[in-house]
Amino acid sequence: MFKILLVLLFFITVTVQAANQKDLAKLSLNTPAKTAGLDLSNADLRNYKFTPENNLANANFTHANLANVDLSKLNLSNADLSYANLAHANLSQANLSNANLRHAILTDANLEHADLSKADFQCANLNAANLRDANLTQANLSKATLINTITNNTEYANLILDQSIQCDTQKS
Repeated sequence: MFKILLVLLFFITVTVQAANQKDLAKLSLNTPAKTAGLDLSNADLRNYKFTPENNLANANFTHANLANVDLSKLNLSNADLSYANLAHANLSQANLSNANLRHAILTDANLEHADLSKADFQCANLNAANLRDANLTQANLSKATLINTITNNTEYANLILDQSIQCDTQKS
């Protein structure tokens, strides 16, 4: 009964445009084995309270709104966050290795101590983001904007910076 109430409460507090409803229900159960690879594309998750038990590896967050959300210490490895709004999000100590963050909005996001190795930030907006002590080894920052971005003690080995890339202006 409690799980049903929790699921109903979740659907009332989270506005969703086109996310997979079954995957949203799985997310609310907080069971790590069942949350990997979820399809939460187009979801408005601004009011969702994630917990470290949420395993979001391989999850699809394309076009999702995660502005101001606390995603700290979460496993988002191989997640697709392309075109996601992560403005002011807390991603400190998160695992975003191999994540797709193309065209993502990360203005003023906290990525301190995050694992961003091999992440793809092509055409992403990282203005005023905190990348202090983050690992950007082999990350793709081609055409990403980094105005007033904090990069103290950030690991940059084999960083990809291809300025010949053309960023489209329309969301796909």
